[in-house]
Amino acid sequence: MVSFPALRREGKIMDKPYDARRTGRRGFLNAFCLSWLTMMTALVASAAIDIDLGRQLFVDDYLVDGTQGVVRVYNHPVKAFDAPVMWPETDCEREVDPARPYRFAPVAGATSGGLWWDPVKKVFRLWYESGWMKHLCYAESKDGLAWERKDLGIVKGTNRVLTDALLDSWSVFPDYAAANPYENWRLMVSLAGGVTDNRLYTSADGVAWKHIGNAGQSGDRSTMFYDPFRAKWVFSLRGGGPGKGGRNRSYWASETFGGEACLWNFPDRQSRGLHPDRPRPKPWLATDEKDLPDPSVGGNMPQLYNMDAVAYESILLSLFEILHPFKGDNRTCAAAGMPKITDLHFAYSRDGWTFDRPDRTAAIAASRWGSGKWDTGYLSPMGGICVIKDERLWFYYTAMRGDATETTPYSNNPEIGWRRNGMHFNASIGVATLRRDGFVGWVADGRGEVTTKPVTFSGAHLFVNAECRFGSLTVEVLDEQGKVLPGFAAADCRPLSRADSTKAEIVWRGGTLASLAGRPVRFRFRLHCGTFYSFWVAKAADGKSGGYLAGGGPAYQGLRDL
Repeated sequence: MVSFPALRREGKIMDKPYDARRTGRRGFLNAFCLSWLTMMTALVASAAIDIDLGRQLFVDDYLVDGTQGVVRVYNHPVKAFDAPVMWPETDCEREVDPARPYRFAPVAGATSGGLWWDPVKKVFRLWYESGWMKHLCYAESKDGLAWERKDLGIVKGTNRVLTDALLDSWSVFPDYAAANPYENWRLMVSLAGGVTDNRLYTSADGVAWKHIGNAGQSGDRSTMFYDPFRAKWVFSLRGGGPGKGGRNRSYWASETFGGEACLWNFPDRQSRGLHPDRPRPKPWLATDEKDLPDPSVGGNMPQLYNMDAVAYESILLSLFEILHPFKGDNRTCAAAGMPKITDLHFAYSRDGWTFDRPDRTAAIAASRWGSGKWDTGYLSPMGGICVIKDERLWFYYTAMRGDATETTPYSNNPEIGWRRNGMHFNASIGVATLRRDGFVGWVADGRGEVTTKPVTFSGAHLFVNAECRFGSLTVEVLDEQGKVLPGFAAADCRPLSRADSTKAEIVWRGGTLASLAGRPVRFRFRLHCGTFYSFWVAKAADGKSGGYLAGGGPAYQGLRDL
């Protein structure tokens, strides 16, 4: 909500009635400020929210003016198959070397990599790593389940796309601003070990990559994403460390990918920074008192291990990787040969800076030590966050099983500690699914209502995502004062009844919404025994929202629903 601070000067409130006897420059200024404040307050009070871009989600109260008889329910993805869809199978992924007397970590996963639907090739495209912090590889799938690893010829006999090794974390994104984003890929690689370089690459096909220089340095486990609402590349940088406050994130954003705009100064613990002549990233995100410790993992305060984000419909959708640290952290896990415990939590942003987390329970939780599951721990989101398939959101994530028989002592030497210890063994990729737009639903067990704030649009067709198999949904259109507009009352609306649809058009006797385009109105959604997830006003009867599509999907021809 936009607000304007009270105008004060030296502790004196300046909104008293204007007295004509108060003359001079100060009296005139006070009167002018009062008039300005009155005018702006009136404008803010009557301001309507533009909902032209994308489906409108109820992840917060941004659009909600009032409710009655409904409760807000937060939903989580359901893990599919109870097994991974990709696991270490090739020699490269299993780190097979007959000449070596010991094992390295078998890994087919990503931190965070990338998974996108390519409408030109008509396949899901996956960038992942083989071996722990080792090789960047590439695979394709027609259905998102069976993955094909081709010999790409870059490293003979493998599907590797870079000859570099010892990668820590990395992100792959298409260039939203390009005429064809699927011929203009971007890659950031954070190298392994402490404060590291961040290398930037470009590619026309996502396979042959060109190094275009380095960005600023950062702590390990750093990634990037693109924010199309503000046309910025955003670097999610590890800040802090084992000391006070633990892990958190720092922020850097640039309108260009590469060059001077991507160079920053990263301070270490002993100095002002590695490049003191450059500006510093901004402190950004961290856990807080609402993030509760997990007693099964020692009860220590959670930390923000990483965050990735993507544009979904009208918001930025993020997965926060929340660490539940054991006492002793890496060394405790290494002694057990078992992975760290990180869970994935939903977060949402409307401004690219502030991320709301109204639900502090894990969206996708690690199964924990002793479960025997493939996703025992160390869950990590994929770059692109999710894809859309069969009207569900498919969230791919990496997790580790561990190996309690591999307990080589922990060491910062990657050839000894990182890759030979069981804490990083048996990394795979699995999937969890959620109803389209299903993050939050308004639930009515009887009759209920949700009324929006004043909104404006240029479209003509109202669509909803709702489940009312045992009831119905009707919609009224109101003016700004809450008076029902003729022809758009509940009695004029054809109910969505005994139905379950992620895209259902609402129609009235008064016709389409074309006559109301550009005019501030409110919607009152009347729900009976059902759940209401989202709404939007489309320009055409096909219901395309114009919103962003996260990692895309087979039903779409690009990164937006156009």
